[in-house]
Amino acid sequence: MLYFFLRLFSSLPLAALQITGACIGLLIYLCSPRYRRRLYKNHQSAANYCGFKLTPLRVAAESGMMFADTLWIWRHPKSSINKATIENLDQVIELSKNGKGLIVLASHLGGFEIVPRIFSEHTRATVMYRPARKRWVNDLMIKSRKHSQIEFVEANIGGVRQIKRALVRGEVVGLLADQVPSVGDGVWAKFFNQYAYTTSFPIKLARQAKVAILFVGAERLGLGRGWIIKSQLMTEAFPDCLVDACTEMNRYFEQTIVSKPHQYMWSYNRYKRPVGAEMAPIE
Repeated sequence: MLYFFLRLFSSLPLAALQITGACIGLLIYLCSPRYRRRLYKNHQSAANYCGFKLTPLRVAAESGMMFADTLWIWRHPKSSINKATIENLDQVIELSKNGKGLIVLASHLGGFEIVPRIFSEHTRATVMYRPARKRWVNDLMIKSRKHSQIEFVEANIGGVRQIKRALVRGEVVGLLADQVPSVGDGVWAKFFNQYAYTTSFPIKLARQAKVAILFVGAERLGLGRGWIIKSQLMTEAFPDCLVDACTEMNRYFEQTIVSKPHQYMWSYNRYKRPVGAEMAPIE
């Protein structure tokens, strides 16, 4: 029933869906003190550090738009590609089709769900994700994300093996690398000048596979206009120190986010300590 309702909801034109999503995002911000505190705190800290304008209400609205974007992309796979403008398109195509493998790293910015679909236009893609805590949400994601050229794998041992096999085959693999990993799978590294438990898997994978790394962001354009896909190829190897390497990875994400800070998911509990992890360093 819920799946049917969301499918019906996502059949709206993109602009109408985004406006509705923005209203929902603002409503959640105003009605949930916990959500509001986390969003405001994370956004304010980054704004003070980077010097961009503090706009919590806009962030809340665009967080709702992110949900709307996701539903629309799931519902309209071909139309969403047509609404994506891709910078450095020749480079994206070359890296996707050269048969050497490619690691694509993205964050929760704008229409991030469009990213794997862009690369699947040129080759098979394997994308790692963390299952949602609520079963119905996870079932919805699995059902909605189905794509003939994309394999979605869970962030576990089996998923790691599938990611490695995909790279051996010369395919594209994708990770949302701004998510908090499980204890033992990350290190404390600075993210917008705060210590965040950061996944070390992309670093280890890059060192083992020795393939190119591309940081990608999908910035939302005006209402109903789609997204612009921006990418930055990493030209130097990560530092030997794992903490320094994760800090460097976070810097790439920061550069992507500060161009459109209101489109980032500041409500995510990015600075939490996973159960069993050591305390964050004290400065």
